[in-house]
Amino acid sequence: MHQQMTRQKDLFEEAVREALVPEEMQPELVTQLALLMFALVDIIETEMREEQDRR
Repeated sequence: MHQQMTRQKDLFEEAVREALVPEEMQPELVTQLALLMFALVDIIETEMREEQDRR
């Protein structure tokens, strides 16, 4: 039973390591995410203005 728990923990840690983004890619991903967020905010604000204009 203890060996099985250890194996499950090892599998989890291995999966997390595989899912991590390499450090050299992180700044580019943060920049892209920020640009996406700004674009979404603009779209939401536009939709809100259009919705208010219809009333």
